[in-house]
Order: sequence, then C-alpha cells, then structure tokens
Amino acid sequence: MKSLAIVCALFLLALPHVADATGALFVRPLNSQQTFTAMAIRTYDASVDIQDQIAVTHVNQTFFNATNARVESTFIFPLPDGAVITELIYWFNGRRYVASLREKQEAQKQYNDKVRRLIDPALLQYLGDNIFKLNIAPIDAQSEVRFEITYAELLRYDFGFIDYRFLLKTTGLSPVPLERVTVRIDARTGTSFKSFETPGFPVSTANRVTQIAADHFTADFGDEQFIPDRDYLVRFETRRDSVGMNVLTYSPTPADSFGVDHFYALWVTPPDSVPPERVQPRDIVVTADISSSMEGARMDELRAALSSFVDGLMPTDRFNLLAFGTGVVSFRPDLVEATPENVAAARRFVAGLGAVGLTNIDGALRESLRMSFGERSTNLLIFLTDGYPTWGEIEIAAIVDSATARNGGRARIFPFGIGEELSRPLLEALARQNGGYATYIAEDDSIAIVVDNYFRRVTQPVLSRLSLDYGTADVYDRYPMALPDLFWGMQVLQFGRYRNPGRHVVTLGGTYLSEPASFARAIDFGDTLGNRAVARLWAKYKIDHLLAEIARTGEQKELVDAIIDLSIRFGILSPYTAMISDPDEDPPSSSAPDDGLAPLRLAIVDGYPNPFTAQTRIVLAIPVSGSGHDAIVTIHDVNGRLVRRLAVGSLAPGRHELTWDGRDDGGMPLPAGTYFCRVECAGETATRALVLTR
Repeated sequence: MKSLAIVCALFLLALPHVADATGALFVRPLNSQQTFTAMAIRTYDASVDIQDQIAVTHVNQTFFNATNARVESTFIFPLPDGAVITELIYWFNGRRYVASLREKQEAQKQYNDKVRRLIDPALLQYLGDNIFKLNIAPIDAQSEVRFEITYAELLRYDFGFIDYRFLLKTTGLSPVPLERVTVRIDARTGTSFKSFETPGFPVSTANRVTQIAADHFTADFGDEQFIPDRDYLVRFETRRDSVGMNVLTYSPTPADSFGVDHFYALWVTPPDSVPPERVQPRDIVVTADISSSMEGARMDELRAALSSFVDGLMPTDRFNLLAFGTGVVSFRPDLVEATPENVAAARRFVAGLGAVGLTNIDGALRESLRMSFGERSTNLLIFLTDGYPTWGEIEIAAIVDSATARNGGRARIFPFGIGEELSRPLLEALARQNGGYATYIAEDDSIAIVVDNYFRRVTQPVLSRLSLDYGTADVYDRYPMALPDLFWGMQVLQFGRYRNPGRHVVTLGGTYLSEPASFARAIDFGDTLGNRAVARLWAKYKIDHLLAEIARTGEQKELVDAIIDLSIRFGILSPYTAMISDPDEDPPSSSAPDDGLAPLRLAIVDGYPNPFTAQTRIVLAIPVSGSGHDAIVTIHDVNGRLVRRLAVGSLAPGRHELTWDGRDDGGMPLPAGTYFCRVECAGETATRALVLTR
C-alpha cells in the first residue's frame, strides 16, 4: 500500500542536512522515531512545452522501497522561482488519480483520517519560497511509488537571452544513480529563433538539439545509471525589432471555471545596449548590510561588490556609499561627483568596512533617502541585506510605508537579498512600491558577480514612469499594477484580462530625461483557445499581490478567502490550499486528464504513458471545423520518415483515443527513441513527441 502526503513545514527541520536535501527522498520504518535515511529515485522523466516565455513542465517520477520493511517517507523538492503547480497525479494499484484543490486545513484533516485507517490519499502542500514536501506513508516493502506533477512558469529575459532551467541537480542525493532520466523540450516562438542551445550539456548521443522550423526547436536528453551533478539548462534568443511588444492570450472554454472574459500576457522588450549619446546622468546610492551575520566570506564578497561598483562609475555620475548594522555610517554626508579623488577615497572606505552589530533596516533606509537626488538624472538606491530587521523599527508595513513616504518617487529602490534567512515580503514590498524589483543571491553565488551583473542592467532606463494605454481594448485587473522603469536588456511584463477580442493599438508611454516619449504597436487580442498557462499565471500574479497585502497589513479573512477562491477556480497551489487525491472516495481519472484543451482547435493532448515501453494511448481533440473531414494520424521518426499509419477516416468533433504499440506498419518493433505523432484534419496539423523505451 502506498500514499503520498505533505506534512507541516516544522517537520522539515527534523530532517538531516535540510539545506542540501531538496530533491531527495528520505524514509524510516512506519510509526518509528528512527533517523531518516535516503531512498533511491528510480526514474525521472520530464516533458516541457515552451511558448515564447511561458513554460509548462510535466514531471513523472518513480521511487522504490528496496527495504523489507513498511516505511514512511518525506520527499522535499524545489521549483524555480515564480513557478506554480497546476496538477498532481497519484498512481495507486495501476490507476491514475487527478488531485483536486481544497482549503488547506480541510485537506490535511481528510489526509490524517485516511492515513489512520491505512487508506491511500495523496496530499500536496506549499512550504514557502517555492519549496514543496511530500510525505509518503505507508509504502510496502519492495514496492514502487509513482507520482506526476505539472507546473507553469514565466521565463526570465536577460539581455537578449531567455533561460529555462530544469532543476535536475536536486535529485543528486539519491543513494544510487538514477536508472533512467529523460528531459524533452518542445519550444516555439511567435517570431523566430536566433539561437537555441543547452549550455553544460553538449550535443552527444545523450543530448540532441533539433531545429524543426525557424520558430520551432526541440531538445532531448536521456541517460541511464545517471548521477546528476548539474541542472539542465536551455538558453535561446529570438528575433525582434528594436523595441518589441508581444502578447499571448487565453480564451476560457465552458469546461473552465475562469469566467467568460479573456486573459493576456504582454511583454515589452527594449534593445540590449545603449548608444553612448543616450547615456543618462546617474545619482546612485549603494547601502550595504554589515551586521554580524555578514562576517567571514560574505563580508569579503560584499567588499568586492562595492569595489566593483566604485570602479564602474562614470564621470557624469554622482554617488554615495552607506553601511549599516545597529547604526549607519556613510562615505560622505551627501551625493558626490565621481571624480578620481572621490573614487579613490571610496575604495579606502570600502576596504575599511567590517561586520558588526544588529540589522537596522529602517534606519539605513531613512539615511539613504535623505540624499539630494536630482530632478533630471536616473536615481537609484541599491539596498543589500542578508537578514530580518532586528533593531529599530521591525514591522514590515511600517518600514515600507516610511520609506515610500520619504522617497516620494525620487529614487528607484532595488533590494538585494543575500542567503536564505531574510524577509522576502519586506524586500519585495520595498521594490514594488518604489519602482524597482528584488533580486536574491543564493549562498553559493558570488555577491560581487551578481551585483555587478544586475547593476549594469538597472542603471540605464529606456523609459521612466511607465504607463500602458490599451486604446480600444477593454482591459482590467492588471498585474503588476505599478510598472517599473524599462531598462536596457530587460523587459516590462503585465498580465490582465480583456472583454473585447480584436486588433487594438497598445501604447507604452513614459519619460526620457524628463521629456515625454512613447512607443505604439497594433496587437491582436485573440478569441480562440490560446495558451491556458496565461490564465493560471495571471491568477498567480493576483495571488502574489494579495499575499503581499497580507504581509503588509496582516492576515485578514477577506484576503485569505480571495486567495483560496482564486487557487481553487484556477487550479493552482497556494499557501492556503492543498491538492488531495483520494482513491477511497473519488473514481479514477480517465486515461487522459482534462487539461483544458477543449476541441476548439486540432490538438494532440498527449500520450499516456509517455515515455512508454509496450504501448501508449494518444488522445486527440478534433474541433468542430473538422466535422466531415478525414483525420489522418501517423507516426514519424526523428528524420521525418513515416513509420506507422494509425488512422485514416472521419472523426466526430470531440476527444478521441488511439493506441500505438511501438511497431511499424509491418508489425515489427521499432527501436527505442523519440517519435512524432502527427494528425491532419481540415487543413490543420498538430504534432506530439513520444518517447519509446526498450
């Protein structure tokens, strides 16, 4: 008997080496107090669909209890920042069960009741900082555990390149190599790709990158007896104009619970470099935490980061440096010009800094915002800290409100959080209310390199005080509500809803050197199905906005209820909900889950299982436009050769299921590898990659 469950976050502290434990499974005999030991991950298969900058990842994992005892286990795993879980599948007695979303306490109570009676539910909860945990109890001796998780994320743009990172390294604590690992990437763009590569994984017999068309690439990685020592990274660049404006949309179907209005995600992308004649004068304050927790290597890194900043100053800049612990010290009483004499003196100031004291964040912000920022310059406050406020004002709302009031929009605040023991709600609220964004530096990252890289990105805005005018488009419920400045090499993004599909002119307005500037483009806001992840990411952004309000004002019932409602209606996991699948209560799901692809267009929903060894079930969505037309379903190898005709004939609109046994038209078994299922109907085509293993 098997079951999956998440337990409370406090249990995380009972596991050994928690900081290094993400992505690993630990077990101990059922109902015992023995120390947890590592359990083997048997297989790890992932398929990824990327559309422009939205990625949807489906992970299929199996574990094996090789002991002769019935055990309970805990699986801890991270997801990329900003990713949101949209589906949990639990396998029990060979049947797959799709979890439903419920209020967190209700789901936990149901799980506890089932476990006491040795019935097998599955429960998934969020622990914070995009870390998740599964408790699995009981697992019979010599038995296998299998579950599937799907998550969606927005991929970050950075000076022309977009990265997708699959956290493969986190499986590295498995006590034995993975019997099999596969990662399959299918990437498309609305323009065309300039480059597409997998840094760290060169092309080989285990890793292949294939160009299907100018706007379509695939990447396939697979290995056996694999020891993961690095994440799988895909990096690509797309073609665009000097200033790009792109939109992805989703139109709800009757099967959704999203309402009748449409959803959009809009990106605005400037050029990746600034010509010398457009360089703006800058007023920059860098304020650094030198409290006692920064002692040692962190302090060395911080001094290197500050020195790098000073070395990068231009003659037209004004600057100041502040450092804080219990108190605040500054290089100069106010901003000074970046003359050779002031730069040399600043280097000496940095060299003399040492870590001591508590963390007076409020006092540091007060002193930093006292500087005389200019009227026609780019004004920036770079704020670095590795902790929570422990001296002076310690309430998040009070600190943020005070800083915002004192700033009055004079300077953009860019907080940098160092390490894990810090107040993310504080840093994010500071950034959100003062035109910047928060950046986090992991324990094993170089503070100097990260700060230097991001400093180059945030010191030259293309436009300040941004606004988006959607013209005749009837848009509402936009997030983020306040737009940050648009910087060279970066993007501005906004999610929202609209009522009237069509072609509408969108105008991005702002100021450049105190002068008005704008950029306009006609954008198609669709009324067909589109990308369902857009709706779910919109809901995530709205939930994040509500969570920020809770962090600022407290846990009010109205805000919590709104988060629970959004989470359940849009099928995304939140801190106040849980995913539960109860084989004792619910009938098993169909062979293919309802993933929202109503038959408004031709589609291959997926193959189940995929990868497969004996056979796979292929689920088709035939649109109304296909009525009266023959549908042709074929299988092709990676070289495009036809190997199997599965069906030719008229199919009624709706969902249909076909089976493929991995054989060619002559009945001969095909070798292991990647194949492509293709369906043609009424002038439309759809394809889906299928992985055959032997």
